[in-house]
Amino acid sequence: MSYKILTLGEKEEWAKSLEKLPIDQQDIYYTPEYYALYEKNGDGQAICFVFEKDKDIALYPFLINSVNDLGYELDDEYFDIQGAYGYNGCVCSTLSSDFLTGFSNSFNIYCYKENIIAEFTRFNPVINNHIYSDYLNIVNTNRDIILNLKHSAKNTWENIYDRSVRKNVKKAIRSGLTVKRFSGNEIPEYWLTQFKNIYTATLKRREADKFYFFSEKYFFHINKNLGDNVFYFFTLKGSLAISCELITLKNNNAYSFLGGTLSEYFPFRPNDLLKHEIINYLRNISVKYFCLGGGSKDGDGIYKYKKSFSKNGSNEFFIGKKIYNKNIYSKICQEWSNKYPNKKKDYDSFLLKYREL
Repeated sequence: MSYKILTLGEKEEWAKSLEKLPIDQQDIYYTPEYYALYEKNGDGQAICFVFEKDKDIALYPFLINSVNDLGYELDDEYFDIQGAYGYNGCVCSTLSSDFLTGFSNSFNIYCYKENIIAEFTRFNPVINNHIYSDYLNIVNTNRDIILNLKHSAKNTWENIYDRSVRKNVKKAIRSGLTVKRFSGNEIPEYWLTQFKNIYTATLKRREADKFYFFSEKYFFHINKNLGDNVFYFFTLKGSLAISCELITLKNNNAYSFLGGTLSEYFPFRPNDLLKHEIINYLRNISVKYFCLGGGSKDGDGIYKYKKSFSKNGSNEFFIGKKIYNKNIYSKICQEWSNKYPNKKKDYDSFLLKYREL
């Protein structure tokens, strides 16, 4: 029974550890290439905790960040951890309670040893990996939509899509809309610029948090690091790109990652055609599950739109939280609350709220 800590300096060993897991858990969100995106983006140091016992393995990548660097007055160096943007948590080769207890105990020892004060994770609804981390306070916060691509195209069209999807796809086709695709390895600069422009315009329209306005460097590293594991799809009206979506995938699982639409073209239903063509492409390359995500809150308009592509595809979405050092955590939160009273209303329920400066 042992654990090891891997960084991006040991990415080959990280990748080989991931390959020891069942194929459905060898997911894009647990690769060193994916975590390299966020370390290079300045979101923390990428760490992969690997626990092995006999022939079983648990792998847990996360980002570790200094709390002291935020300016709080502390008596020692303290850190917190959270998963990278997207889905995270532990992936594991077994449900053995003995093994999972060993993993939990070892990870807790690591966290106390490294002066980690708090941990936050967003579990993966495709893998349902919250079952491996019962040492956390696990909370069901939302629902995400997952489409089972093992159904035939005909069955998906007739029985899994909502009637509104069929109607809107037909309207988009009658309006002359078409769909274009590039992998991350092959997308020309012109089309990458089109994607970024549509994506940014959508964020501004929605008044999105500044976090989602990713830099030029971020998109450069997506294509460099992930290459054939990302695809850009565009809906075109003539030669004009009017909606777009970036898909991440590896082995069995694909995810709707980033996207946007020019609002003046909503009446042509470009997004329905785009999703439909993405689904057909993923099925043709033998992807088994496509996660469309959820809404900003349970049951909102975005959620209902995504659910129209998979009427029975609603899956619970879980987050996990843990405070390791309650005294230091409480001290920091109190200092944050005193210093930023205007942020308390919006962020007080967040575990790592003290990062909102």
